[in-house]
Amino acid sequence: MLLVFVLTTCLRAISALDDLYILGLFPFDGIAWRGGYGMLTSAEIAIEHVNKHDYILPGYRLNLIYNNTMCDPGQGIKVMYDNLYSPPTKLLIIGAGCSPVSEATAQASHLWNLVQMSYVSLSPSLSDKLRFPFFFRTTAPDVVVNPARIDIFKQFGWSQVSTIHQSFELFSTVTENLNELMKEANLTIVRSEIFTQDPEVQVKNLMENDARIIVGGFYADKARKIFCEAYKEGLYGSKVVWILVGWYDDDWWKTPDPNVDCTVEELSAAVEGYIAIDHIYLNPKNTPSISGVTPEEFQTIFNNRTNNENIFGKKLSPLAYDTIWAIALGLNETIEDLARNDTQKNLTDFTYTDSEFGHILLENMKKVNFQGIKGPIYFDENHDAVSLLRIVRIQGGVKETIGIYNPTLTTDVKIEWLPETPVVWAGGLPPKDSTIVYYETVVLSFSIYVAFCCISGIGMVLAIVFLMFNIMYRNARVVKMSSPRLNNLILIGCILIYITVFLYNTTENHSSLICQAKIFLMTVGFSLAFGALFAKTWRVHVIFTNATKQKKIVKDIQLVFMVLGLTSINLVVLIVWAILHPIIVVTNDLPKEVNEVDDYEIRKDYSACTSENEIYYTGTLFGIQGILMLLGAFLAWETRKVKIEALNDSKLIGVCIYNVVVLSILGVTVSFALGDNINLRYSLDSAVVLLATTVTECLIFVPKVSINLIFRLFT
Repeated sequence: MLLVFVLTTCLRAISALDDLYILGLFPFDGIAWRGGYGMLTSAEIAIEHVNKHDYILPGYRLNLIYNNTMCDPGQGIKVMYDNLYSPPTKLLIIGAGCSPVSEATAQASHLWNLVQMSYVSLSPSLSDKLRFPFFFRTTAPDVVVNPARIDIFKQFGWSQVSTIHQSFELFSTVTENLNELMKEANLTIVRSEIFTQDPEVQVKNLMENDARIIVGGFYADKARKIFCEAYKEGLYGSKVVWILVGWYDDDWWKTPDPNVDCTVEELSAAVEGYIAIDHIYLNPKNTPSISGVTPEEFQTIFNNRTNNENIFGKKLSPLAYDTIWAIALGLNETIEDLARNDTQKNLTDFTYTDSEFGHILLENMKKVNFQGIKGPIYFDENHDAVSLLRIVRIQGGVKETIGIYNPTLTTDVKIEWLPETPVVWAGGLPPKDSTIVYYETVVLSFSIYVAFCCISGIGMVLAIVFLMFNIMYRNARVVKMSSPRLNNLILIGCILIYITVFLYNTTENHSSLICQAKIFLMTVGFSLAFGALFAKTWRVHVIFTNATKQKKIVKDIQLVFMVLGLTSINLVVLIVWAILHPIIVVTNDLPKEVNEVDDYEIRKDYSACTSENEIYYTGTLFGIQGILMLLGAFLAWETRKVKIEALNDSKLIGVCIYNVVVLSILGVTVSFALGDNINLRYSLDSAVVLLATTVTECLIFVPKVSINLIFRLFT
C-alpha cells in the first residue's frame, strides 16, 4: 500500500506540471554547416538538467520542439512559420545555428513577441537592435575577433595584410570592420578578395600580389576549396600565415568533400601553421556551472550520449547547453515578475499578441547572469554574450592554444601568450609580411664615363691640332690641293661627334634635352665629316671624268654649300622629329634579383630616352647617311685611277667608309645582344664612335701632316 501511495503522489506531482514549449532551429544538414545534432544533444541534456532542479521554473516542465533549417534562410523561415501557426504555443525560439538563417528568422520572430536566442550565430549584423530587437546569443559576434587580429599583427610586426572572404553578410561585415581597424592602426591592405562559389581566381590574385599574411572569412566547405587552391598555387608554408575564423570543427580539412580535388595529406600541408581566433567554449578552470555540472562532467555526459563519436557541432555544443539555461533563467525571472505585478497571468497564458509578456521576458533576458559551461554568461547592450577569446594554431598537425585575448586588459596588446605552448616559427622568427624589396636605379658607372670622356677629350685635342695645322698650312701645296675649307668641315664634324661621348647622364635625374642634343650633334657631325669627304670626291670625279674638252672648275664654296645643304636635310628631319614626337625619358625595369633564402628581392630600373615613331625618324636618318656613304663609295671607285695623291682621297675615303660600316654593324649587333647592360652599351657605343672618328681623321690628315713635315725638313 505504501508503494502505491508513493507512485500515486509522484504521478499527481508530474501531472500537475505545466508544459512550456520552445522552438528549436537546428541545421542537421546543409553544405555550409551541419552541426545541428551536436547542438540538439547538448540542448536536450540542458533541458533534462533544468527540469531536475525544483528552483528553476517551479510548476513547469520545459519542452523542446525542433526542426531542421538545413542552414538555409528560406527553409528556416518556412519551419518557423509552420510551427508558429501550429499548436502548442511556443514561448521562445532557440537558434538558429547559421547566421543567414538567424538573420531571416529574427527579423520576423519579434512580430510574434518572441525572444529568440542563438547558440552560435556570429554575424555582426545581428547586433543591430533596430533590425533584431528580440534577438540574443550566447556567443559574441565575429567582429570581436578583429581587435585580437590587430594585436597579432602588432605583436609579430606585420603591417601588410590581405583578406579573402565569402560573399555573405556574416563575413563581409567582419572584413569591413577589420579594414577600418587596420586603417586606424596605419596598417596596409595589400589585397582584398571576395568570392561567391569558386575561389580559384581570388587565390591566384593573392599569390600574384605576394600576399603573406592572409585573413580569411568563409564556411568550412569553402575553406577546404581555398586551401586546395592555395596548395596548387604554393600559397602556404613557412612564409605564409593564414588567419581564419575559429569555429570550424576539429580536423575540418579531413572531412570528405567531393568538390575538392586535393588529398587529405595535401590539405594538411596547406593548413599547417594557420592561426584561428576562437571563442572559449569550455571554462579552462573547470568551475561548476549553475547546474552543478563541471565542464569536464559535461563532456563526459555528452560523449556518452553520442557514443564518443566526433559528430558535427561537438566543439560548440557547450553553447547550446548554456543557451537553454539562459532561457530557463529568463523565464524563471518572468514568473516572479508576473507574480509581483498581480496580473493573474502565468507562463502558459502567453499568446503571440501579448506584447506586455514579450517585453517582460525581453527585459529579464537582459538581466541574465550566471556561470555556464563556457564560463560567465551575461549580455551587453546589443544582447551579445561577453567572453574571452583564445588564439589557436596548427603546429605539427596539432591544434594548440597559444594565447588568450582578454579585452579587459589595459595593456596595448591584450594577448596573454601561453608559455607551455609557444609559437613555433620556421627559423625561429615570424615570417615577414612581404618580400623585402630594395629599389635601385641603375646609372652609368662614373669611372667608365670619365675614362671614355678622357679618351674623347684626347680625340678632340687631336682634331683641334689637325684643324690648327689645316689653317696654318692652308697655303701649303699638300693642304691646298685637298680643299682646306672642306677639311675644316671634316674636323668640325669629328669634334661634334667626340662631344656626344660626354652627353650621357651619370645620375638618376635623366634629361631628355641631353638625349636630344646627342642625336643632333651626332647627325650634324656625321653630315659635316662625311658630307665633306663626299664633296671632295665628287669634285675629283667631275674634273677628271668630264667627257668634254672644256675645263670645268668647281669652287670650294660650291662644295661647302653642298655639305651644308646635306646637313640641312638632316636638320629638317631632326626638327620635325623634335616638334611632332619629342624625345621623352622613360623608366625601364630590369629583371628582378630574388634571394629566396633571405626573402628579399632587388628591383632595378634605368632611365632611357625614347620617342613615339622613333623607328621611322631613325630609319630616315640612317637612310640619308647610307645613301651618302654609298655615293661616296661609288665616287671613290670611279676616281681610283687619278694619280694626284694630294688631290685624290678616294682610297682613303673607301677605307673610311669600310671602317665606319664595319664598326657600326658590329656596334649595333653587340649593343642589341647586351640588352639593358648600361655600362657595356655605353662603353661599346663610345668605343665605336671614338674608333671610327679617330681612324677617319687620322687617315685623312696624318698623311698630309707627314708629307708637309718631310717637305719642310728637306727644304
